[in-house]
Amino acid sequence: MGSHSGLRIGSFAGAPIYLRLSWFPLMALVVVGYGMNLASWRSLTDVQGYLAAGVVAGTLALGVFAHELAHAAVGKARGLRISSISLNMWGGQTKMQTSSAASSLLVSLAGPLVNFAVAALCQVVWLATGSADFFGFALAAQVNLAIGIFNLIPAFPLDGGYALEALIFLLVGRRSVATRVTAYTGLLLLALLASALLFTGLWRSLWALLVAAALGFYLWSGTNLTLRQLAQDSDPHHPLRASSLMAPAQLAEPTSTIGGALGRWDGTSHLLLVEQEGADVRPLSVVDPTTLAASLASLDQQPLAAIAQPLAARTLPVTAGSIDTFDEYSGFAHYRLPDKQQGQELTWVVVDGATPVGVVSSQAITRAVLTTVGAGTSSSK
Repeated sequence: MGSHSGLRIGSFAGAPIYLRLSWFPLMALVVVGYGMNLASWRSLTDVQGYLAAGVVAGTLALGVFAHELAHAAVGKARGLRISSISLNMWGGQTKMQTSSAASSLLVSLAGPLVNFAVAALCQVVWLATGSADFFGFALAAQVNLAIGIFNLIPAFPLDGGYALEALIFLLVGRRSVATRVTAYTGLLLLALLASALLFTGLWRSLWALLVAAALGFYLWSGTNLTLRQLAQDSDPHHPLRASSLMAPAQLAEPTSTIGGALGRWDGTSHLLLVEQEGADVRPLSVVDPTTLAASLASLDQQPLAAIAQPLAARTLPVTAGSIDTFDEYSGFAHYRLPDKQQGQELTWVVVDGATPVGVVSSQAITRAVLTTVGAGTSSSK
């Protein structure tokens, strides 16, 4: 089982499926606790009450399992690598590689849609039978419908939150904006939840308070984590900001010779080969200092373009925070790059408005990530 505190019950698309230990007390609570409640109903016998609770528990397990399989199946269809699928008392979790915003949107919506399908199937069974022996299917339809609606709430850490984030990114093209909108939506929903309790009088009901507290805690856990990430993102000294990662760059013409560039080169900057038309400057490629220094002796008559490397198809604004910078490196923005550039070592031009002011390389981001993770690990001990 490795680091997974649960039972491995199979695999899907090469990913192990784990049943967490917390799943068993949840099922026991549904069957016994809910069964006792249903058995006390005048319209149901004791057997019918516990049978209905058993149906609810079984279809709940089926719905959650199908929900996670739907995430994995859509992810697999979109070419993503699935790491693991696990079921626990809070539902489930499917881990997969980072994807494009479009894939994230489809993966997020797939789970709740399957819950709606399970709810519809249970409702069909109940309508086709209608006897007390099958009353559990009527309840199961309501439970799976509620699970689907709950997961579509547009706030982290729910599917609806990730779907909203992906949708906002598709509209505006910046991960930080998408993340901020989703986090603030979570805060708004928490405020609406508190207002509903206060102004409808539901705060007088212990059951309503418990449900609202559980929902509020779940939404706050995801929203608070995101708000902390946004606070770090606004730190002007964060090591993953574009301005922190940026290396100096000098502009040069691609037709200039390597030897001819020596007289204008400061000895440390990258050479950014550009095409200039009036005030417009269009970056074409880049020469890193190490390559330039190694080429001066033997290739001094060759054009700079002969030793230049291609640039990332997207640019980074100098004001880009850690969220957007890392997103260009490995996130929604990364998957907007041409296919041939995805997964490659790249260099991004950093721009102030439309003016190139420096460059950021994949290696620089990797070093910053490793340093940040290492510092976080050290400080937690």
